Amino acid sequence: MTYATVSDVKWWLKHPQDDSSLDQEISEVLESVDAEINDILSEYVETPVADESLVEILSDIEAQWAAGLIRQRRSSDREEDVYVQVAKKRLEKLIERKFRFLDLA
Repeated sequence: MTYATVSDVKWWLKHPQDDSSLDQEISEVLESVDAEINDILSEYVETPVADESLVEILSDIEAQWAAGLIRQRRSSDREEDVYVQVAKKRLEKLIERKFRFLDLA
């Protein structure tokens, strides 16, 4: 089960909620992004994350990341989509705040 829903991704894409033409693609991209997020998080916490306060944040990050990948597929520009860039930064900040501890060398 992914943190985000197809509906969440449609919101980021500004795609009509009642139009199901992208639902299959969104679901597939969500599964991929979910696996990547869980892989990253598995270094710090048991995945999938069950903490509701974190799940809410992860849901939004995952939806933004998935929307960015879908936008990237449709763009002639081969650069990483800004949604993907921002979502990755948000995940990085979340990890720093919640899971990283002071390293004493």
